[in-house]
Amino acid sequence: MYGRRVFLAAVVLLVAGCAGPTPAAQPPSYNDTDVMFLQMMLAHHEPAAKLLALGEKQASAPEVTAVATEIATTQAAEAATIRDRLASWDEPLVSTAHAGLHEAHGGLPLLDDAELLRLAGLTGGEFDTTFLTMLIGHQHGAVELARMETASGVDPPTRELATRTDETVRTQIQQLLRMVS
Repeated sequence: MYGRRVFLAAVVLLVAGCAGPTPAAQPPSYNDTDVMFLQMMLAHHEPAAKLLALGEKQASAPEVTAVATEIATTQAAEAATIRDRLASWDEPLVSTAHAGLHEAHGGLPLLDDAELLRLAGLTGGEFDTTFLTMLIGHQHGAVELARMETASGVDPPTRELATRTDETVRTQIQQLLRMVS
């Protein structure tokens, strides 16, 4: 009986060995820069959504309202794409590993509630000019984030998003600057 068990164990080991080595897990197609870019862009869009909602509601010039609506729509779609991408990688929407780095978006200007409250108290042309100026500054932050990604990210779709963001937002900034003038 003992010999039979040894023989069966040897057969099991041989059969298991014939299956070959277990395939190695595929390395991720993304790096920490890709993840950080997406997380920071998502965090960047949150205060912008509040700013853009104010622009849609309070702008006195129709073209200011229109640009606020256009950018809000674009950013909402982009935020959904970012959430899906991070979820597909099983990465959190917000980094907890380097919380200090994400404060004020790594040193980029931050639209805080106090600034938004002050803006909400303005009317007419003063609102429009202040809104556009704040939006220009905020949009510049998106360009900086996009350039960080294109310099160090490796995931092709994320780099493509960053390239598109850089180009689109720079065009928007030029448009906003013409509106302020």
